[in-house]
Amino acid sequence: MQGAFLVIFTLLWTAGVMFFNGFAARNIAKQYKSGSYPMAAGTVTHSEVQSHRGSKGGTSYTAVINYRFLVGGQAFAGSRLRYNVISGGWSQANSLVAAHPTGAAVDVFYDPANPQEALLYPGISGADFMTVLFLTPFNALMLGFWIGAGAWLRERLARPVAGGMKIMTDGIYTRVRLPRFGPVGWALVTTGGLGFASIFIVGFGTQMQPSVALVLTVISTIYLAGVAVGFWHWQKLQTGVDDLVINAAGGSLELPQTFGRKERLTVSFADIEDFSVAQIVHRSSKGGITYTYAPTLRLRGPQAGEQKLAEWSDKVKADDFAAWLRPQLGRLHPEEIVS
Repeated sequence: MQGAFLVIFTLLWTAGVMFFNGFAARNIAKQYKSGSYPMAAGTVTHSEVQSHRGSKGGTSYTAVINYRFLVGGQAFAGSRLRYNVISGGWSQANSLVAAHPTGAAVDVFYDPANPQEALLYPGISGADFMTVLFLTPFNALMLGFWIGAGAWLRERLARPVAGGMKIMTDGIYTRVRLPRFGPVGWALVTTGGLGFASIFIVGFGTQMQPSVALVLTVISTIYLAGVAVGFWHWQKLQTGVDDLVINAAGGSLELPQTFGRKERLTVSFADIEDFSVAQIVHRSSKGGITYTYAPTLRLRGPQAGEQKLAEWSDKVKADDFAAWLRPQLGRLHPEEIVS
């Protein structure tokens, strides 16, 4: 049920995010095109500051400026300042209204193929790319949801061996790659986190009016940082630090440096008292409950205690991995492994 909800939520989230992505791309393209619009003389017919109260009590202000202009002897009316709405604090809105009082002459820039498409501020500015910055964490989440939903669907449609974990044979050793978080996940978290922080740093620091050079530099840095972090974690994975190593001939396991283990832990098959999938309950601050599933060893002897090998939100994946690993552990001492 949890996985089915994830798939549905992913589709809905994607529809919403892609709508805003398309809207932002369209406005940026139109704003760029407006840089070549011809100019016509116009007159401001109405000018005022309008306030908008948000659902959480915050207030934003928008400069509303209506104007008329002539093209080829025909009168047209407009109210657009830019394709991206200029909305912010009182000072900014008031400055725009003060600069365009009712009755003032203005330069109007219009699309010669459709003079109704007119505006007062043509050409690209840094503010146009603030929407890209704002959408960055939402896009990162969208990709993360698709990774999770795709893994859930793959597990049910294809039922890959060992829950889809990468298995490598190296002589007498069998290595199973068990990272807590994959490189792509790290890249998305880095990109989304930096994008979210940059909205406030760049937005508040420039009153939502950064230069084109600044905002493009910030956006490029965010995405490059995400790629760099993802690549760094990919390289780390290649060292085998997150691998579960099965030594069938020697009757032992090497546990990866995850779940609090500061170094690799070697466990004898004979010291494995039990191997099962533990269900872990997670309660949110609002009372919601979710579950994760952790293939877990229970050890006896000098290393007595429980050792998690992995933890997933998909029970089928955890069960399939456990079903594959259990006979590996029982090759020498099958009577020691409790199913």
